[in-house]
Amino acid sequence: MRHFWLASRILLFFTTSLFADTDLQYLIKSHQWGQIENYFRNTNPSRESEVYSLIEFHDKAPNGDKEKRFRYLISLVRGVFVTESSEEEVRKILTQTMPFQTTLFKLSYWKLYTEITQRNYLTPIERIQFLNRLNLEEDPICRRLLDELVRLLAANNQWKEILDKINSIQESHRRYLLTGDTQYRFGKAKLILGDEKAAVEEWLNCLQREGLADSTVQMIAADWSKYKGSGSILQLAPSELTLLLPAINNNDKEALFRSRPEIFSTRLSYYEGYKHLTLVLTKTGKTNELFRVLRTNKTFVDMDSSWIVSLADILYQQNKFQNAIELLKTFPGKDAGYFRVLAATYDRLGDREMYFENLVLYLGKYPFNLFYQDRLIEYLVDRKGEKSNYAPIQKFERALAEIPNLPVKGRLVYWYLRSLKESGDTEKLKKELRRYYALCPGSYYTRVIREEFLSIIKEGNKPDNPTYNKEYLFEYLSYTAGIPEESYALLGRNLGFAYPKDSYELGNKLGGMSSRIQGHKLLNLAKEYFRVGEDSLGLSLVNFHVKREYLSEEEKDEILVGIGDLTYNTYYTAFHTRSLLKRHLIPDDPILLPTSISTRIFPRPHQSIVSRYAQENDISEDKVYALMRQESFFKETATSRSNARGLMQIMPATGKELASRMGITSYSLYEPETSIRLGTKFLAYLLKSNGNELKWASIAYNGGPGNLRKWKKSVYTGDFNHFLEDLPYKESRDYCRIVVSNFYAYDIMKKYHKL
Repeated sequence: MRHFWLASRILLFFTTSLFADTDLQYLIKSHQWGQIENYFRNTNPSRESEVYSLIEFHDKAPNGDKEKRFRYLISLVRGVFVTESSEEEVRKILTQTMPFQTTLFKLSYWKLYTEITQRNYLTPIERIQFLNRLNLEEDPICRRLLDELVRLLAANNQWKEILDKINSIQESHRRYLLTGDTQYRFGKAKLILGDEKAAVEEWLNCLQREGLADSTVQMIAADWSKYKGSGSILQLAPSELTLLLPAINNNDKEALFRSRPEIFSTRLSYYEGYKHLTLVLTKTGKTNELFRVLRTNKTFVDMDSSWIVSLADILYQQNKFQNAIELLKTFPGKDAGYFRVLAATYDRLGDREMYFENLVLYLGKYPFNLFYQDRLIEYLVDRKGEKSNYAPIQKFERALAEIPNLPVKGRLVYWYLRSLKESGDTEKLKKELRRYYALCPGSYYTRVIREEFLSIIKEGNKPDNPTYNKEYLFEYLSYTAGIPEESYALLGRNLGFAYPKDSYELGNKLGGMSSRIQGHKLLNLAKEYFRVGEDSLGLSLVNFHVKREYLSEEEKDEILVGIGDLTYNTYYTAFHTRSLLKRHLIPDDPILLPTSISTRIFPRPHQSIVSRYAQENDISEDKVYALMRQESFFKETATSRSNARGLMQIMPATGKELASRMGITSYSLYEPETSIRLGTKFLAYLLKSNGNELKWASIAYNGGPGNLRKWKKSVYTGDFNHFLEDLPYKESRDYCRIVVSNFYAYDIMKKYHKL
């Protein structure tokens, strides 16, 4: 039998014919099982990474073999290739010398444990022995392992062993390794072994954990009552009592609130207790008591204004509109949701002026909510058939002044221009048409506006020197809508003088994230989990690091972009770069972005596959990427609420039909080759059925070809732009705009920047 722990390390230096580890890990991460299978047809695994790739292949590939997976798991952990997956081979692990514990080893160790538990191969004592063999460090596998180990020890009444095990862990590692359930059992071990004070302290610390499961709170409450006496919880001081509220039944809560009114005027010590109490009072309609608690605990209120918004949302759902308004106005905060709830509440009360004002203020702080963008247009434009009644121009101008100049503002700009045309104010319309691009750079609507108002636009002159300054540039872009064929004076030119504030700095910062991550032990470990597709494990480390170091959500986005770059995980790079652009209110217009940003948000992953099937189906790569970006944001394992899967988000039934027609018998919709092949074939069919127009094909891809035919029949009158505004299905309206915008962006990347 070959020992591949040692072979793995030797081959890393001397083998060039094998896949590099990074190549294998990329194939695992992106579910490219076909390539892994092809490679091992004529090659036996000889390294840890190769064995692990076969473990994942046999777990997730459509033609995987569960017994082979189990045998490879035993082999990797044993360090030798085994020929059978017997209980005897598993037991040998209990006495073998343990190797250096790499990330792949720990993953395999935990997956093997899960498998042998399902097969009931080891006794509980042997499972404890198995789990005890792995070294504990700040690692998500170690966290899961410790949780399971402590659970088994508790079930076996080995409380001293629990105490000894946890006390043996470095203090700096405990904060990460102890889950809520483990910390609860740690406290119980202290109690059973006679240290009541330490047990209570441990439980109080546990109860302060953010997001602690109610089931854990209930276990603590049950043991507290058992050892301290029935009813002892209800006698606790308010700060401790409120931590245990999720474990108290509704009748006891009612009695408690009647008998102990001091709870409402006590300054609470723990934030989680404050949240429990205010949530209960809101849900049970005790608004007077709620306000007393909030006034007494103003420090907690100021610490997190989003919690007040959450409580106001509950009052809104209960139709307690005046209470919701009073709550938000009494305890105002900086959270954008403050204005969202006020807008929704005033809408239900029929106060149109206050509804409009708060709607505009909300979109001014968070303009990316397309639902509320549509609500704004519904307020400003009363559409009755082909006739539209417009709100006063001052209303449009109020919204335009408040909402940042971003692509999502495009629909507002479009309807503003239509209202000017309807009002007959030709001079103002001409003036606004000379600057509309500056109001919504990169928007789908820039080309809609140019198309609809082209005759008026062409009455003016195109600036001769568009790169003279920003004013000239935006006037030029308003004339051409940025269409490459119309904007020849800009192609290949350096437009850095017009890039949005902070965009260069952001690009430079993202460029430096890779070295920062590689120089940080915890983040580097997170990277290793992302590299093999274990995103949830990697994220747990990132989230812990962010919380421990008191980092902002913006800094978390930067870290995840860096991890995406290092692991070739296009989804994390693109998604979190876009998130950062939103935070900085930077338009995602590729004409006006440094390439360090634009290449991250408009990437071309799996290009050889996309190119092959785009050519095979006679469509452009840009159309495939435009669709892929909207469907999955380049996440190979994306699954929608309706169970659409993979990069091109194909429904299983659609995939089955397409695969059958194409003679494909074994496939996974998560595999990029399959998803792109089937999705491109379907897109090509829809394009051919709709005059090769992406705008029509995208609606059919999202809403179905049958629905498109129905909508055309009932809504279309010859003008696509007006048809899309009247399309009755919002999801398909938004989908079409985004996909077509993506297509424009990829076309711009190619023609402006040669990328």
